[in-house]
Amino acid sequence: MGKIEWAPLNVPMRRRLETLSTALWMWLILFGELGMLISYFVLLIYGNLFIKTLCVIYGYFIYTDRKITLNGGRGQGVKWWRDLFWWKLYQSYFPAKLHKTVDLDPNRNYLFAAFPHGVLGLGAFINFATNATGFHDQFPKIRSRPVTLNFHFTIPFFRELLLSWGLVSANQNSILSLLKASNKPEHPLNDDGFTSNAVVIVVGGAAESLHCRPNNYTLVLRKRKGFCKLAIKAGTPIVPVMTFGEVDLFDQPPNPPGSKLRRFQEFVKNTTGIAPAAFVGRGFFQYSYGLIPRRKPLNTVVGPPVEVTQVDEPTNEQVDEVHERFCRELDTLFETHKSRFIADHKNVKLVLE
Repeated sequence: MGKIEWAPLNVPMRRRLETLSTALWMWLILFGELGMLISYFVLLIYGNLFIKTLCVIYGYFIYTDRKITLNGGRGQGVKWWRDLFWWKLYQSYFPAKLHKTVDLDPNRNYLFAAFPHGVLGLGAFINFATNATGFHDQFPKIRSRPVTLNFHFTIPFFRELLLSWGLVSANQNSILSLLKASNKPEHPLNDDGFTSNAVVIVVGGAAESLHCRPNNYTLVLRKRKGFCKLAIKAGTPIVPVMTFGEVDLFDQPPNPPGSKLRRFQEFVKNTTGIAPAAFVGRGFFQYSYGLIPRRKPLNTVVGPPVEVTQVDEPTNEQVDEVHERFCRELDTLFETHKSRFIADHKNVKLVLE
């Protein structure tokens, strides 16, 4: 075990609050679902009659509300929740910044393909599930709608947090309903002041987290073409999004393909859908070990849209053509901006596997 680097005692209160907000978010994402699921069943089984009745009513509500995530969720989410000062503390911890390269027409819907996933997709969360980095200031009238696996919306209490952030199911019907939604201001679905949707997909997913280590921009993309097919079906532009610094927040022990650790990780991922990245961050009072991400800048760059032609049932050749164009645009975005955000940028390349 290496030498521990301890935090100084005279840390300003603001920085302590930033660390606390980030740590609580990590605990919520890593352990919140299990904790809330256990809490629900404990209350259901051991609570008094009133508590048990509430749990039964809530369970019935979850069942009747189960299709909402397949039909656009609950809009942009809860404004005060997305605007919460707590997320501003979380944003300034790194700090995280959103960079726009072109204006986006608010009368069109978009599919944002975001990279890299990193361990937990922190950049995608802070930029598109909260208002902490000013998404709505830079892209007026466009809703940011991140997607996640549908099973997360079956967990009591936790599902309400996801819906309040504006998240929606990654089910293809759910995504298509948002991409094909009307852009007319007078449409009932747009009575919240927004006119279009930016559906945010972190394409690399769990598999990409196994590559996460400083300066390693290896993306799981070559065989992932489903997002291109959805964009073609909807006639929706694909917007490449790159978060520089996402891979610098944690480290992992060596896990090259074929190693015992990697084989175990792949087994768990293939069995459960969850990739058990053996990540190492920092702690509250020391900077060497822990579950808190390291205080490194996160710079998310939103690139120019990749236009597509609408086809109801695209062929494999049409999907491949759009996918190849997107890969080229993503690489161009990375090469154009890496010198601004990567110290050793000459020795860092984007690798697509």
